Amino acid sequence: MKMTKAIPVTLLTGFLGAGKTSYLNRLLSQGLPPDSLILVNDFGSINIDAELIEYSDEHIMRLSNGCICCTLGGSLAERLAELLRMSPLPAAIYIEASGIANPTRIADMVRVSPRLNLTEVVCLVDAGQAERYSQDPLVSEVWHQQIRAASRLIINRLPPSLSLPTVLNQLVNHSRARVERLPGAAEMAAIADSRPAPRTTGNGRWHSFSQTFDHAIDGQRLADLLHDYGDVLLRAKGMLQRRGGDKAEVLQLSGGRLNWSPVVKSPAKGQLVCIGANGERLNQLAREIAALNTQY
Repeated sequence: MKMTKAIPVTLLTGFLGAGKTSYLNRLLSQGLPPDSLILVNDFGSINIDAELIEYSDEHIMRLSNGCICCTLGGSLAERLAELLRMSPLPAAIYIEASGIANPTRIADMVRVSPRLNLTEVVCLVDAGQAERYSQDPLVSEVWHQQIRAASRLIINRLPPSLSLPTVLNQLVNHSRARVERLPGAAEMAAIADSRPAPRTTGNGRWHSFSQTFDHAIDGQRLADLLHDYGDVLLRAKGMLQRRGGDKAEVLQLSGGRLNWSPVVKSPAKGQLVCIGANGERLNQLAREIAALNTQY
């Protein structure tokens, strides 16, 4: 029997808000191999990341409401088996992991299949958050895991004139990964809110909640809520219409910095996903955001 050539797999990792989806869209604009397939994992019941990828829907597989590195015997294995039954087979596979995923476990799942060839583990690193994430008890372990597992480190959001933060420079010096600075990183940051990044304390477990909106919302009220709960909220992303606007926009909150940008594909309803430390504070934020859906 003639053996089919193994499908090359690229694993794209990086902590919440590091710029993985933006980087993937940049790869798409440069041209991926024809008939490539993108597998996107988002830690929430609404897969915002998949909606933000500028690629045809039939070439995107979605994994929502969990982290694939924690469900290796379930959703990821099922998806990999499903795509290996496709005809024709994809020319290449790109996996965008959840921002809280341990890439080593995902890489091991790919390596066990003789029909898949893990060619690269790319880790996006937000240089502006390096000092914070290296010390944060909720973040530090997975942030270090992602950097250590990479075969290529891409440093994002570092102005060309600045050197790497000390903690990141130490990690790079002890890494065997190829290190690059993302071109145009300063422009890609596009930060619309310059308030300092919030600090996260405690060792609570990860938790996410999702909210849909039937109408335009008070954008300033939402922004205030996201910042007020910055002690427990690490990431927020969505596609929402603000009052006074004529169409939906993409909301991104990472490292305490809020940005609104034009949407590529308008959703039927507004969508928002928030990720943070499990506990009553995050539950209260969920209730207050849900209340925006009833405020006209």
